Amino acid sequence: MAKREVTPMDETGWKILEELQKNARISFKQLAEKVNLSPTATIERVKRMEEEGIIVDYRATVDPRKVGYSFSALLNFQTNYGNPDPVIGELIKDIPEVISSWSITGSNDFLMEIQVPTLEFLQELLVLLSKHGKITTSVVLPDSTKKGLIHAPRKSIENEA
Repeated sequence: MAKREVTPMDETGWKILEELQKNARISFKQLAEKVNLSPTATIERVKRMEEEGIIVDYRATVDPRKVGYSFSALLNFQTNYGNPDPVIGELIKDIPEVISSWSITGSNDFLMEIQVPTLEFLQELLVLLSKHGKITTSVVLPDSTKKGLIHAPRKSIENEA
């Protein structure tokens, strides 16, 4: 099956994406007002972006501290395996505290983001995972920023500072 060509995003498309990333529950009427289009044109554009796979889902963002997770950590994981993806993929699918995981290049095989309720729990998790390789752990400080928004690509970073 031939891959469908994705239409390049214009400025209005990027405005729609930015608004939906800020608040996915915004009404089409409110969104249309913010991007200066009719509600019908806005609905058509959003549906097209969904069909093209630009918008892949909608979700609620949860404050981890309000639901019992005291802190986050990043784990750099150098595994004992030549092809670690299937082994580690199988291992972490049953660990809900791993909220993001990336197979990466370089001296480590994986980078994982975890949420844990206590230091004791972190220690137990590290003991479990360390059976599969070497882990370097970085605790995320509370005042860290997670933007989470994707903006239009810039052509250059010159003249930005």
